[in-house]
Amino acid sequence: MSRQFKIALTIEVAIMLCLWSIGYLFWVTICDNSLTQCFAEDTIWTRTGFLILSVVRPFFFSPLMQAAYIGGASFGPFWGSVLTVLGAALSAMAVYYPGHIIGKKIVRPWLSANLPSTWQLLRTQDYKVIFVTRFIPLFPFDLMSLLYGMGDFHAKRVFVFTLIGAIPEVFFFASFGEPASDEVMMRGLRNIAVFGFITLLPLLVYEFISRKKGSSLWTRLKRVYYELLYEARVNNEIVKRHQYSSDKIPIILLYGFGSSRKTLNVMETQLTSRGFEVMSFNLGGSLGVFFTRGIKETADFIDRKIQRQMKRYGFKKVHIVAHSKGGLVAMWWLLRMGGSEYCDRLITLGTPFKGTWLTYLAMVTPFGFFFKDVWQMAPGSNFLKELHKSPPVNGLKIYSFYSNKDKVSSGPKAIFEHPSDVTPVAMHHISHFQFLARRDVTQAIIRILRQDAANGRGRRGRDNGPRSQPGSAIQELTEDQEPETGETEFDSQSGAV
Repeated sequence: MSRQFKIALTIEVAIMLCLWSIGYLFWVTICDNSLTQCFAEDTIWTRTGFLILSVVRPFFFSPLMQAAYIGGASFGPFWGSVLTVLGAALSAMAVYYPGHIIGKKIVRPWLSANLPSTWQLLRTQDYKVIFVTRFIPLFPFDLMSLLYGMGDFHAKRVFVFTLIGAIPEVFFFASFGEPASDEVMMRGLRNIAVFGFITLLPLLVYEFISRKKGSSLWTRLKRVYYELLYEARVNNEIVKRHQYSSDKIPIILLYGFGSSRKTLNVMETQLTSRGFEVMSFNLGGSLGVFFTRGIKETADFIDRKIQRQMKRYGFKKVHIVAHSKGGLVAMWWLLRMGGSEYCDRLITLGTPFKGTWLTYLAMVTPFGFFFKDVWQMAPGSNFLKELHKSPPVNGLKIYSFYSNKDKVSSGPKAIFEHPSDVTPVAMHHISHFQFLARRDVTQAIIRILRQDAANGRGRRGRDNGPRSQPGSAIQELTEDQEPETGETEFDSQSGAV
């Protein structure tokens, strides 16, 4: 077991114990230390009070099973289940809407850029996902409610299919809370039998129907996986240019964490239309498409790829434009692996040079178990410390695009504070994912590249003038600066050019 896995497991177990303790204290405080007699009198007011508590319980990290148990102990299995299921559906909506706000800025732009067909499929088939994840208790109830909102599932479907799908789990735990009228062992066996019947019967019926149609449930699940894999890879395809001119300096585009080459389509189209040679590589990761590989390993990978392309086409050097995590890869390659021998220009877009708070969220999810780059991008990580201790390189020019509107790497956190020649470029009207979608960003990149070429900065050994200190010489680019006419319009909502 790796050290990273052990740390992630320890963190998750500690967090779960802490959250469960908070949830337990919530009910103990309400019920005056007696969970089995929380609502001694069965009246309309006590039922209303229990229903209200069931709605707000997610905000006190109380799992659904606790509410079901207390409901069964207070009102019996039937009415305890009815009240808990209704409270579960209402609490799902209370968590759904905050997730909807979060997803509007982060999740849906990623889905529309990387998996447009899958996102549309989820939008049309979301009721199936809701029902299955509610019906099978293995999925964390309140976390799924948050994810429904982030994925922009239909609110009415979330409510209705939560109401239906939560019945087996709620009844199971409400029955355990029922006042003992027989032996505990026999009651437990009865509850398990009833729960198993309610849970397995629909699955057996579905399996029977599936086999009648010539495929089992397992076959259908595998087909869904392969369809997702195919859709991901198809959407990652970029039309490759087979001929490059050795007289031009190509631009290498690098994308960020969890993204794919598809996100580079707009910028590549705009740069190519303005006469630039553009290249991008599949950086690998989840499903072989989404970039989740370690930063140092990826830097070694692009080193081999770039040198191979330079030998193949006769390039003398390259320029790099990198988004988010891609900027960390490029910077490590330039400063720690000798990449500056082949590249003297780097433009980073929203790169978390001081880390990003989102890594803390990732560490308490399955991401923290498997993805090394999540730990590398954490504020104060050993990787970031090593990167910032790198010696400066003469002749290397770095432009750090940053924005206060960027929620991943906000404001100056996206500026590389280093003795190297670094020029911060402020674009405060741009969000994190818009760096790859907005034409004014591409226009600013074009302006920088052409201006530096005209000043002779692109030639190795020429005097590039005094270096700017971090935070100085800030170039402000606003929405009012329109690009030249004839450029491609981009619809940031649909992802279409």
